[in-house]
Amino acid sequence: MVERRGNTHEMAVSNDDISEYLRFAQSLVRRVGKELLSRFRTDLRVDDKSLGDEFDPVTDVDRHIERLMRDAIARQYPSHGIVGEEYDDRPGNGLTWIIDPIDGTRAFMTGMLHWGTLLGLSDGTTPIIGTMYQPFVDELFWGTSIEAGYWHEEKRSPLNTRPCRALADAVMGTTGPEFYRQSEELEGLERLRDQVLFTRFGGDCYVFAMVAMGRLDIGLEASLKPCDIQPMIPIIEGAGGVVTTWDGGDASQGGRVVAAGDPELHTAAVALLQGALT
Repeated sequence: MVERRGNTHEMAVSNDDISEYLRFAQSLVRRVGKELLSRFRTDLRVDDKSLGDEFDPVTDVDRHIERLMRDAIARQYPSHGIVGEEYDDRPGNGLTWIIDPIDGTRAFMTGMLHWGTLLGLSDGTTPIIGTMYQPFVDELFWGTSIEAGYWHEEKRSPLNTRPCRALADAVMGTTGPEFYRQSEELEGLERLRDQVLFTRFGGDCYVFAMVAMGRLDIGLEASLKPCDIQPMIPIIEGAGGVVTTWDGGDASQGGRVVAAGDPELHTAAVALLQGALT
């Protein structure tokens, strides 16, 4: 069971509100991106949050960026709640911002590019806005559950998943097999690997971004935190995809998550994964 984080009652949000909050989120992730670039591929202080289990790194930059984002949100929307990767939850009026300052810390600390800053907004029960920004390549992915878009430098375009109904034609992405720590999780991964066209390892938030862009057909993970997935849910859904837990439930609290660009493909993937869980 994944511990639920954030508020548990829904707040009404108008279309005008969503537009305002989306502009704020897009601006904030781009603003802190400049600070991230100043520390990328430099010496970092790295701590291990795992308490003796699997290595779970956090850098001084993760903490600094989350603090900057928390302060900006508190100034702009003092009544809103905040849930972040590195600090305690801040309760609010129901509307809750979800922060992962660097999704893909291992990539960041090794100088690789598959990392991004995630910022989303929940209405108290459901993620309604999501943004993911990678400042080194200046890529911004955003979504509102009903639409999604992509900005690269001056180019702006809609995000759309691609049709792919059959597992045999699907390309799957996942961060790495080491994150499938239970026997049933490894079995689920292998069941899908055996059926899809091929699988790419590595990516963190980019796995789900590429599902939304229509470059991957399936994104699969087994040990996500709420901050890892909540900002990505509106991006995937807004682009036409489906994202759930392996048993077809609500993915917003993390855990075992599967996303697919085609609803029929998602149904087939969930059926295989459920077989591994029983």
